[in-house]
Amino acid sequence: MKRSPSISVLLSLVFLTLGITLRLWYYLDARSLFIDEANLALNISELPYHRFFQPLLYDQYAPPLFMVFSKGAVQLLGNHEWALRLWPLIGGILILFTFLRLNKKLHLATAICWFPLAMAALSPFLLRFSTELKQYSTDGALALGIILLALELPPEKMKNRHYWIWAFAGALSLWLSMPVVFLLCGVGTYYFYHFIRQRNGKALFALSLVGAVWALSFAVLYITVLKAGIDRPVLQTYHSAYFFPVQLWETGAWKQLGIIFYGLLSPALGFTVAGLIIGIGLLLWGSYRLFQQQTGFFILIVLPILACFSAAACQLFSLIPRVSLFLMPLFLMLATYGASEVWKSSGTYLRMALLGLLILEAAPFANSINQLGQTTEIENLKAVLVEIKGSSRPGPAYIDVAATPAYRYYSQWHDQKQRYQFPGAILLSWDSNLQEILERQRKESPGFWLVFSQLLSDEARDLRNRKRAIAEAKAKEKVQIEKTGAEGYWYEY
Repeated sequence: MKRSPSISVLLSLVFLTLGITLRLWYYLDARSLFIDEANLALNISELPYHRFFQPLLYDQYAPPLFMVFSKGAVQLLGNHEWALRLWPLIGGILILFTFLRLNKKLHLATAICWFPLAMAALSPFLLRFSTELKQYSTDGALALGIILLALELPPEKMKNRHYWIWAFAGALSLWLSMPVVFLLCGVGTYYFYHFIRQRNGKALFALSLVGAVWALSFAVLYITVLKAGIDRPVLQTYHSAYFFPVQLWETGAWKQLGIIFYGLLSPALGFTVAGLIIGIGLLLWGSYRLFQQQTGFFILIVLPILACFSAAACQLFSLIPRVSLFLMPLFLMLATYGASEVWKSSGTYLRMALLGLLILEAAPFANSINQLGQTTEIENLKAVLVEIKGSSRPGPAYIDVAATPAYRYYSQWHDQKQRYQFPGAILLSWDSNLQEILERQRKESPGFWLVFSQLLSDEARDLRNRKRAIAEAKAKEKVQIEKTGAEGYWYEY
């Protein structure tokens, strides 16, 4: 007689469905592009396909094939948020399905299977980046996909065609996700470890050829795309706080380390103190038990993490959370394995306590469910632009530098660009002298607009206030349009 699925399996499917539903809501809400998304959208809109295999414009980096697929979606579906964010959405959903498959490959205790699905499905961080025009969710999906492929092609069953699969998949995936290089380090070492134990010289030779293909592909990628970004001083400065500190005796090094690890662990294991303590404890126990029981699989998961940290210590990779999103599913996988091992070795009372702790860890993420039916806007510049255009107030619109990338995209490239275009728009730069500009404009029009976006920090809001003060010294503020993260003000001379 066929067994009915357990409550845990049913819960896994519930969280899978809920995770997909939430991601679709974030996607369909089509929130305004923020500054980095807008700059990437400008690259997609302005550049031909072959230019994606060179450094991008506007201080942006994205893998060449990610850009190719994104531009293909735009050309097929139209130039709008849904097309631009299609691949991140697919990546975010694939993370959930891959976890569902990995639950079986890891031979987890059935009662624990719901846990990784719940955490991945409801994590606010993973939700956001599943529908953001950046490559981070596809990084996470590829990381899990490569681990799953290694488990589907175990060393003892490798055939000639499997080496061809790995050579092609590894070389190609490097152009779709830069962090894949860390996963391939783990994959290569995983097979090397098993082939050495098997004393399989033929397999080691085939593996070395696969590794050579990977190395050649990465070398070409580094020379043509990555090196320019690594050598760019502005990016080095921006990410300096997220390089792994190696001189731990220096002032502030431990604080920097704490900030880095909190940023990497909290999106996957919970952002409360209790959740982090539980999650880190399970992660460490899972790592220990995995090393004891399945050393090869331990290498497959942990070595990419260590390789990433080593690159960050050499200032070759940033541990800023969104860039390192691909690590978060790996941390969650180790914590899940730890929970499974505790369950297998425990009695009834300890198992009930473990379930309580897992629920306590996951509970704060349940707030994500409240987002259904609510706006997901971060910087609602579109609404500000539409209201300004509908107001018919005379005078030019001065677009603040932080709002310029999004305004350029919406007014020049978006399918509904006529809704957002201002004939007299003037794009301000970092060194624009607003006081002189307004003084010169006084005789030409009775008023003007100031348009701001990316008002997400105290620093950004202070800068806005200073510019408003300059405007108020020249004219009187008459109209205010204030939306989430974006604002517009009309002044009359």
